[in-house]
Amino acid sequence: MRKFFCIILMALLIAGCSPAPVSDELAVAIPTDPDNFHPHQSVAAATAEIAFNIYEGLVKAAPDGSIAPALAAEWDISPDGRQYTFTLREGVKFHNGRELTADDVVYCLTRLADPEISPKSRDYTDVESIEASGNQVIITLAKPNAVFLALLTEFGASIYPREAEAQLSNQPLGTGPFVLTAWEPNNSLTLTKFEQYWNPQLPKLNKVTLKITPEPTTMVNSLLTGHVDLIPRLEPDYLHQVENKPDLQIIDSPMNLVQLMAINNSVPPFDDIRVRQALNYAVNREEIIEGAGWGKGTAIGSNLTPAMGSWYKDLTGMYPYNPQKAKELLAEAGYPQGFSATLHLPAPYPLHRNTGEIIASQLEAVGIKLKIEVIEWGTWLEQVNANRNYELTVVGFTGRLDPHTMLNRYQSQSGRNISYFNNPEYDELLVQGLAETDPAARVEIYQQLQTILAQEASNVYIMDPSQIAVMGKDIQGWANYPVYVLDLSRLSRTK
Repeated sequence: MRKFFCIILMALLIAGCSPAPVSDELAVAIPTDPDNFHPHQSVAAATAEIAFNIYEGLVKAAPDGSIAPALAAEWDISPDGRQYTFTLREGVKFHNGRELTADDVVYCLTRLADPEISPKSRDYTDVESIEASGNQVIITLAKPNAVFLALLTEFGASIYPREAEAQLSNQPLGTGPFVLTAWEPNNSLTLTKFEQYWNPQLPKLNKVTLKITPEPTTMVNSLLTGHVDLIPRLEPDYLHQVENKPDLQIIDSPMNLVQLMAINNSVPPFDDIRVRQALNYAVNREEIIEGAGWGKGTAIGSNLTPAMGSWYKDLTGMYPYNPQKAKELLAEAGYPQGFSATLHLPAPYPLHRNTGEIIASQLEAVGIKLKIEVIEWGTWLEQVNANRNYELTVVGFTGRLDPHTMLNRYQSQSGRNISYFNNPEYDELLVQGLAETDPAARVEIYQQLQTILAQEASNVYIMDPSQIAVMGKDIQGWANYPVYVLDLSRLSRTK
């Protein structure tokens, strides 16, 4: 009996010394490092995804696609649509402990709208003045701009203290629910709860570690072995490895991402619409959704997705899969035997790589031979996105709250127009879409814009992939957004 008692006592002592399950921390696997945490300089969607937890603007996106208050508790728009008056929330503090003022907002947004300072100023050319009046910020536009409020939800419109300006690229400082307390490039980022956050109910976790994990296999293994708790965007290739696991939950939602094979419309032979149309007829979207997306995706025919609701126009029927029609168009264009081209694929994104490989096989069937070059993400951003030095590439354009900010990338002079698409009617409709205040008329304009992109075969539009989030059963509070953000503030753990 004494021996039995000692064994029990020892077991209790060992149990007492063992660390209790951690319920206020979380480890999250993400595929790439941020590029630059300065709101005016960053171009990578992966950075904005993380920055959503560090910075805030006057307003922010809500999961249902609406625009919610953030640093502004409320706002008013003048009847002529030109003046926006934002009343700031009281008691908001930056991560350095200083209280937010209207002057901070004026400073940041003035720099954002200055083309000498910010590459993102192209979206703010209508701004005439930004002024502080007590705890209010008054923004006056030269003319009505229907998309302006939605623009203020984006990462570029984040507010930061001017004294932190020089360090923001690698030491972000905002008003958000989390503070970046450590960053080991290509390894991890540590976000710690901001104790003075204006909403005392958030965040629910004390610490989140974001682990840079480029390989999806490593991500899944880390999840299954407990080294990470959450994969926000699982590549569909790996879904079968996490299905039917009793300690995991899978949440499948529309991503509102336009996956496409972008075409450089300015270089031969792709400057010929018949060649671009041939590419569209030669590509089988359903085969790609099944083969690359494992059936997790929705076919699209232009640069909007069904997640955009009434703005979306279904144009998938414009180019049904028809390889014979593709061959006929190639022959008309002077390429009866086809031709060769280079397809650049971004290394960190297996979905896009797999899609590119399937497309290469489909195009070979009509005589087009593609040389595939897989390039690192930084190289892709510089070579393809910035310098537009490519023929074909597969990538995803992230969703926005307003269709204008998704469709204005095809404006002929836009630096975001990697396709070099050029159509005067399209440019004019974009101008009309900004000025139009009647919601129904705006819907008609943006549906016309989608139709022009499809008719001109500007690119091969493929699908809106599903966002597959996989996490432990004990994690609560996950919210899917129609924009590319990761909301860590509402997550909690039950154990």
